[in-house]
Amino acid sequence: MIEREGSVEMESEGLRRSLSNRQIQMLAIGGVIGVGLFYGSAPSVKLAGPGVVVDFVICGILAAIVMRALGEMTVEKPVAGSFSHYAGELLGSQIGYVTSGMWWFYWVATVMSELAAIGKLLQFWFPSFPAWIPGLIALILFTFSNLLAVRIFGEVEYWFAVLKVSAVIVFMFFGGLIILTGVYNQGQAVGLTNLWVNDGFLPHGWLGVLAAISLVVQAYSGIETLAVEAGESYDPGTTIRQAFKTVTVRISIFYIGSILIMLCAFPWNYLIEHTGSPYVLMFSKIGIPVAAGLVNLIIILSGLSSCNTGLYGGSRMLFSMAHKGYYSSNFTKLNRNQVPHISVWATAAMISIGIIITYLAPDDVYVWITSASAFASLWTWGVILVCELVFRRRAKAENKFLQYPMPFWPILPVIGLLLLAISVIAIATSPLTRVSVYGGVVWLIILWLYYRVSVKRRLNT
Repeated sequence: MIEREGSVEMESEGLRRSLSNRQIQMLAIGGVIGVGLFYGSAPSVKLAGPGVVVDFVICGILAAIVMRALGEMTVEKPVAGSFSHYAGELLGSQIGYVTSGMWWFYWVATVMSELAAIGKLLQFWFPSFPAWIPGLIALILFTFSNLLAVRIFGEVEYWFAVLKVSAVIVFMFFGGLIILTGVYNQGQAVGLTNLWVNDGFLPHGWLGVLAAISLVVQAYSGIETLAVEAGESYDPGTTIRQAFKTVTVRISIFYIGSILIMLCAFPWNYLIEHTGSPYVLMFSKIGIPVAAGLVNLIIILSGLSSCNTGLYGGSRMLFSMAHKGYYSSNFTKLNRNQVPHISVWATAAMISIGIIITYLAPDDVYVWITSASAFASLWTWGVILVCELVFRRRAKAENKFLQYPMPFWPILPVIGLLLLAISVIAIATSPLTRVSVYGGVVWLIILWLYYRVSVKRRLNT
């Protein structure tokens, strides 16, 4: 059973608890709303057509169930390692270690894909500019940003998140005008007809919908970083519960609302022919080219923000793993800002591999790496749901009062596991995305073997 280990200061493992409620909530939103929404929606539309809306709804439900399960455990024990810590205590140290490594891999791969997309987005102004150079510059910038005091990092990310949310709201507003009133469309209201007039709602059938799941899951992935931030939350008992109540709903509204408006405002086959972001396309359509450039800049800044949050999440997970003895104690060292700087540098070094991949294959790198991170995300979500089932069963056996219990237990976590199984089958059977399963399983085996050969021996000495 997960028991409280003294003060929240002890649970933070030496990290400074400086993140406020507003910063926690916006960090969670900002970490998820990145290039995957602004830029990466086009590849998923290409696979599923308008039917991709089904993917966003299903994955939104799945994300909500996972976050509710995670919220139950996090409110009881807010620690930097979060779900990997719970997995270690509830399912054994080997599962805890593997889950830590899988989630760290997820963020490394995700930031790689975001950096690749940033380079492609910059070509909106400079078509011949190499895509790998902006990614390299961005990596250097947000590495130094992560070395600052967490309070400063939180404030910077807060305003980045506000900027992203504002861009989504403005997009939805203008899209709504085009759909409902015909403004900016020669006075002809578009309505909902674009959802079915071009080869139907499912132009590639249900197989197309299944094929797009890995890209859509990746768009929602990262929302669980909210629990990792609990280790540096100023008042976790209050702020984390409030954040869990609101973040998932907001993310789902932004994602489902944006994709629905996008598919109503433009024919889906027109979207996939457009090489840039659908958000830029929207403002080009309404005749404001300066605004289109501004939106492209916002999307690039959003990608930087998401990368910044990704490096934060990955480094804190590495720090937590080292704190438990899985890796060298060097990764637990803090700088004068009480930031685990060795963990930051090590995570950034792994992310830099994505710069090389972008240099070698600039046109395919985004889909490749995005798909590769999907399996790691699904593994993490699956472990969270299994942990919650074990956690709740033990709590019931001990008549333990829970501050934030999941409703409709155990129905919701079981539904979540079924949806996860469908997602894994979907990405494993799609020729485009099955690489994510192969790559994820290979990484899983590497982690498993490393634990048996090295980590287990270190823990026993």
